[in-house]
Amino acid sequence: MIKLSIIYNSEKESAINIYKELLEFLKNKKEFEILDEENLHKASYIVTIGGDGTLLRAFRNIKNKKAKIIAINSGTLGYLTEIRKDMYKEIFENILKNKVNIEERFFFMVNIGNRRYKALNEVFLTRDTIKRNIVASEIYVNDKFLGKFKGDGVIISTPTGSTAYSLSAGGPIVTPEQKLFIITPIAPHNLNTRPIILSGDVKLVLTLSEPSQLGLVNIDGHTHKTIKLEDKVEIFYSKESLKIVIPEARNYYDVLREKLKWGENLC
Repeated sequence: MIKLSIIYNSEKESAINIYKELLEFLKNKKEFEILDEENLHKASYIVTIGGDGTLLRAFRNIKNKKAKIIAINSGTLGYLTEIRKDMYKEIFENILKNKVNIEERFFFMVNIGNRRYKALNEVFLTRDTIKRNIVASEIYVNDKFLGKFKGDGVIISTPTGSTAYSLSAGGPIVTPEQKLFIITPIAPHNLNTRPIILSGDVKLVLTLSEPSQLGLVNIDGHTHKTIKLEDKVEIFYSKESLKIVIPEARNYYDVLREKLKWGENLC
């Protein structure tokens, strides 16, 4: 028996409709057992229906290291949710045939004080209020000083997150199988401050620096933590990875062109 759990965006009508269709489809598949969210840790497969935000919500709650994500896109863009609503049945048929394509995504562990968080996309530091003009911060790499960043903030992203906020701030696109740190300043006051890519084998420490006294740390868009001058944000790669089921004919470069219009003439 293949155990699976389903998480869907209950505020989006298209996601609700796919959820109902999927339940009806799985009724005729005796090989699958559907678990509720309380038993998420027992599921071999976790189905998300919605957009990237729905997948990130599921990611936060995954306890089973071997669980695989089936991300069904119920909207339009959905860069992480690559499975279209017209092809999810094929995915489940392939699971029964043991023909599953898996892509691993590496993610951050983030320590702030005595709390630990996970980040699949990014960690970024910004102003704690729009009344402040800038935020000043420093980054250390394995206890070695990298540099000081002054501006609206700084983004530290994974390759998975390179097509999210980091891209909007001028960061590079990095293929998702890599284990790298992408550091992208947000509206820097120094024109010499440009994005930089570092090895994923190091540990980063992000701190505020004077004259800033307060800053806001955002983790994957869901965790917001106010930090003070004396606080440290430690960021390093987890030894685990997120396992995402991808379509059989999926081509990463096709996704870039389809979702982001990369390399296309838009004029």
